[in-house]
Amino acid sequence: MEEIYLTVKELAELKGCTERYIQLQINRGNIEFICIEGQRTGQGGIQYRIPLSSLDSKLQSKFKRRLKALQKDSLEVPEGKPLPVDLEQLTEEERKEISTWNKIINEWQQFRALKKCKVEADEAFIEMAQIRYPDIKINRRILYRKDKAMRENGNIALVDGRGKHKAHAKKLTDEMWDIFEYYYLDQSRKTVKLCMTLTELNLKQMGREDLLPLPSVTTFQRAVSSIPIPYVKYFRFSEKQFIGECAPYIKRMYDDLESNDIWVADNHTFDIMVNKNDSPVRVYLTAFMDVRSRKITGWCVTDAPSSDATIYALKHGCEKYGVPKALYTDNGREFLFHDLGGNGFRKKRKDGEPLKLPSILDDLDIEFRTALPRNARAKGIERAFCTVKETFSKLYEGYTGGTILEKPDKLKSIVKMPEKLTAITEFEHQVDTYINGWYNKQPHSGEGMNGKSPDEVYAANLVEQRVIPKDKLNLMFMRYAKGNKGTIKVGKNGVSLKFYGEELQYWNEDLWKLYYGKDVYVRYSPDNLSEVRIYDKDMRFICTAELRGAVGYKASKESIKELTKEKRSAIKAVSAYKKNKEVEAEQALKLLLDEAERKAGNKVNINPKIVTPVLADDNEVEYKKASGDDAGAIIDLATMVARMRKAKEE
Repeated sequence: MEEIYLTVKELAELKGCTERYIQLQINRGNIEFICIEGQRTGQGGIQYRIPLSSLDSKLQSKFKRRLKALQKDSLEVPEGKPLPVDLEQLTEEERKEISTWNKIINEWQQFRALKKCKVEADEAFIEMAQIRYPDIKINRRILYRKDKAMRENGNIALVDGRGKHKAHAKKLTDEMWDIFEYYYLDQSRKTVKLCMTLTELNLKQMGREDLLPLPSVTTFQRAVSSIPIPYVKYFRFSEKQFIGECAPYIKRMYDDLESNDIWVADNHTFDIMVNKNDSPVRVYLTAFMDVRSRKITGWCVTDAPSSDATIYALKHGCEKYGVPKALYTDNGREFLFHDLGGNGFRKKRKDGEPLKLPSILDDLDIEFRTALPRNARAKGIERAFCTVKETFSKLYEGYTGGTILEKPDKLKSIVKMPEKLTAITEFEHQVDTYINGWYNKQPHSGEGMNGKSPDEVYAANLVEQRVIPKDKLNLMFMRYAKGNKGTIKVGKNGVSLKFYGEELQYWNEDLWKLYYGKDVYVRYSPDNLSEVRIYDKDMRFICTAELRGAVGYKASKESIKELTKEKRSAIKAVSAYKKNKEVEAEQALKLLLDEAERKAGNKVNINPKIVTPVLADDNEVEYKKASGDDAGAIIDLATMVARMRKAKEE
C-alpha cells in the first residue's frame, strides 16, 4: 500500500493541538518525519512530512475516516436543472471562468501524475495555485468537485452554479414574481419590502399558502435589478422621463438648414433668487434659439412666464436678427394663445365661439409647429438652458440649486436678507450681457457646429434675412383684446380693457359718436398701453383710442374742467346731429292737435235698429236714498265704519 504523508498543519488538526506544538515535538525527535526541500514554506525552504503509518492506530483510523468523508463530499454534484450547454448563452465573465477552471484542472492532473503521493501532490499544487490564481478560492474539495462535474457534464459545468439550480430551500416562482412586479412597477415607488408584504397578502387571499413563505429580501432585490431600465423608467417614474431617457429619438441633421429657418422657444426657471421690491423672488427666462446656429436670438426675463413675455422675446429677436421662417415650441400656455399659436394640440374651439383672429405669426408669415406632447427633447433648447445653469446661475449668491439635494445651506440665511440679493432690474441687464457677450460667443461642440461659436455659425449660414420696417415693428406685434365674443363693445367711455385686475378706459370721440353700442376689435401693445387701435367687424381700421384715466374725489380743478369740456363737447356733438340734417319741422304737440281737430269734424251717423227705454219702479224714494239724491237722507258714518269692521272680522 502506498504511504500517505501528513503536513504539520494536518497533524495538528488531527490531534487537536497547535502547529507550534507539533513542530516542537519534531525538533525533540518525538515524531517521525521526512524533509522536503525546495518548497516555499518552512525554515530554510524545508517542509516536514509525517508518515501516517508512524502514528498510533487511533490517529490513523481517525485520519482515514476524515479522508473518506472528504472524498465523498467533494465528489457530490448539486442536483437540479442542468446548466445551459450553449456557450453563446453565457456572459463573457462566465466564459472566462470556464477557461480558467479548465486550465487549473488540467494543470492539477498533470502535476498529480508526476507524484507518487497524491495527497502530497494535492497539497503542493494548492499552494502553488493560490499564488498563481490569487482571486480564486482553491482547495482539495473544490478540485475534486470541479473535476467530476467537468467529466460528467463537460466544460459548461465549470461555471459557478450558485443561485442557478433548484437546490435552494425556496425559489422565486413566476406566480410570486408577477404579483410582486405588479406592485413594484408603480409611480408610488413602493419599497421592495412593502411589495413583498403586499405579495404575501395577495397570495393568502388567493388561497396559495403553499407558496409561502416568500424567498428572502435579497432574492427579490437581485430580481429587481434584472428588470429592464425602460420598464422601470416608464412605470415607476413617468412617460416623460421614459421618452427623455430611454425612447429612441431621431438624430437631427443641421447641414441642410440656414440661419433663421427655424427658431425654437421654451421657458427656463433660473435657479436664482433675486430682489424685487425688497422680497426674494424666482425669475424665469423666455428664450428663442436659432436651430442652425444654437444662437439665442430673443429673450425676456420675468418673475412669471406669460404670453406677453413670449411676444416681447419674439419681438426682441425679430428686431435684432430678422423674422424666422418657422417657429417650434412645446404645448405650453405661454405659446398656445390666440395671438400667437392658437390651440395647438389642445381642444378645438367649441361651437358658437368666434372665428380665429389673425395672429402675429400670420401677419409675419411664420410657419408654426408644436412638439408632440411630452416630447420636449425634440426642441433641443433644454441643452442651452443646462449651459446657462452651469456657467451663469451658479455664480450668484442667491443660487437655489435645481433640486433639493443641490440646494445650498446658506440660502436659508440669504433669502432673509433681500438686500444681499441682486436686484431684478440689474439681473435683467446682466442676462443681456451674458447672452450677447458670453453664451453666443463660446465654441460649441454640437452637431454641425464644428467647434465654432453660435455667432460665427449664424453669420456664416445667414442667406436671407427678412426684416420688419421700424415704423411697422410695434404694429406687427400688437395683440388682440379678446372679449367674450372676440370683440369689445363700445360704451359710454369708449372701450374698456382689463389687465391684471385693473380696468382701463380708451376714448376717442369719433369712435364714440359713430360706434357706440357696436362691437369692434381692439389691438394693443403689451409694452405700451397708452393707446390702442380700433377695427370694425370687417377688420377695417377705424381709429386710435387713447388711455383715459379715472378722476378721484380729490381731483384737481383742471382735471374736472377737462372732463367737463369732454362732456359738453359730447352734448354739443349730439345736439348738432339733427341740425346737421338741415330739416325744419313743426312742434310735435301742434302737429298732433291739428290732426285731431281735423278728424273731429268728420261726424259719424248712428242709426240703431232697436231703441229700448230704461225706467225706474214705483219706490222712487229708495232709489233717491241709494243714489244720494234725497236731500233729507242722513248718512251715519259711525254705523258704516262699525259694519265694515264687523264684515272684515267675519
